Amino acid sequence: MQKFTTYCAVVALTATALAPAAANAQQQVNIFFPFENASCATWGKYAGNRAIRQQYEFWILGFVSGHNYANPSRQVPTGKLPVGDQLYGYLDEYCHDNPNSSMVGGAFRLIEQFRETTVATKPAVVPAKKEAAKAPAPASAPAPGK
Repeated sequence: MQKFTTYCAVVALTATALAPAAANAQQQVNIFFPFENASCATWGKYAGNRAIRQQYEFWILGFVSGHNYANPSRQVPTGKLPVGDQLYGYLDEYCHDNPNSSMVGGAFRLIEQFRETTVATKPAVVPAKKEAAKAPAPASAPAPGK
C-alpha cells in the first residue's frame, strides 16, 4: 500500500511540475481590439457610419504594421493594402462570406493575400573609422632669453 501511495504522490508532483510547461506549449496570442467587438455583425451594423469604419480601418493598418514588424521576411508592402472604400468593400465581402467570423479574421486574410516573401536582410554593419592616434604635441621650449 505504501508503494501505491508513493507512486500516486510522484505522479501528482510530476503533473504539477509539468503543467506550466504544457500551458506554455499552447500559449494564447492576445490581440487587442478596442471597439464594441470584432464581429462581422458589428462591422455590418456600421455600414453607413464612415467615422466608425475609419476607426476599424486604423486598427487594421496598425495590425498589419505589427505583422510587418514581427515578420521582416513576409511584408505587406506599402501601397499594396487597400484603404478607404476599397478596404471597406473588401471587409464587406469578407463578412458576407464569413458572417460568424471577426474583423481579426479579415485582417489575417488581408495579410495572407497581400504579403510578399522577401529575403530578410540585415543592415550592413559598417565599422566606425578609427582615427590614427595622434602623437602628443611636443612641449614648447621656453623662448630664448627668458
